Amino acid sequence: MGTEQSGLRTGLLAAFGTEGYPGEPPLLEELGVNFNHIQTKTLTVLNPLARIDQHIMDDSDLAGPLLFFTLFGTFLLLTGKLWFGYVCGLAVLGAISLNFIFSMMSPPLTREEMTQASSPDHPYAANTLQSTLTIGRSSSVLGYCLLPLVFASLIGVVLPLDSFFGYVLVSLAIAWCTYSSSGMFCSVGRMTDMRGLVAYPLALFYVGFGIMAIFSSRGTGRIDAMKAGVKTGP
Repeated sequence: MGTEQSGLRTGLLAAFGTEGYPGEPPLLEELGVNFNHIQTKTLTVLNPLARIDQHIMDDSDLAGPLLFFTLFGTFLLLTGKLWFGYVCGLAVLGAISLNFIFSMMSPPLTREEMTQASSPDHPYAANTLQSTLTIGRSSSVLGYCLLPLVFASLIGVVLPLDSFFGYVLVSLAIAWCTYSSSGMFCSVGRMTDMRGLVAYPLALFYVGFGIMAIFSSRGTGRIDAMKAGVKTGP
């Protein structure tokens, strides 16, 4: 039914099998989906006080960020708000703008680093701005650090966030996102002693998602109560 050529069996049965070449990486890894990397970066966001490896974002993994942005939009959808366009638009605009800002703030590579970057296998080689930040790495950092707001939007599916509890919860989530992302950007972009400057635009970026989470939450909170009071007033 089949023969072997160069270590790979051919034939009718092999056409419906999952056998590959010896030493061939898994399909998901070839597509850029590495669950070990996703787990490592997710745990880094969940533990912002841990030491951040400078090369944690060298692979520009976007599988995790796409998953988190999709979950965020899905939780908003469960509250009756179809805001996938707003989520994607803010994510793309923020990634491009913040990458431009932080690339200007990031110090240029030293002569030794530029020599290493001449190698095509080196992670710095693809960066035309001669800094350690690229649009892929910036998008990866922003996406992974959205995770606390994803949890907040999940709570908003069953509880109103337009209340004192919701404001505190979303504010803590924004602070968590800002703290984690600023630490990663300072580590990846080698921007020492600039964390305050880095955190400010990041906070504005995540505030946009926090506002979405508040105004899309389910239930009757202060905003709905104020609207009802206006309608029933004299």
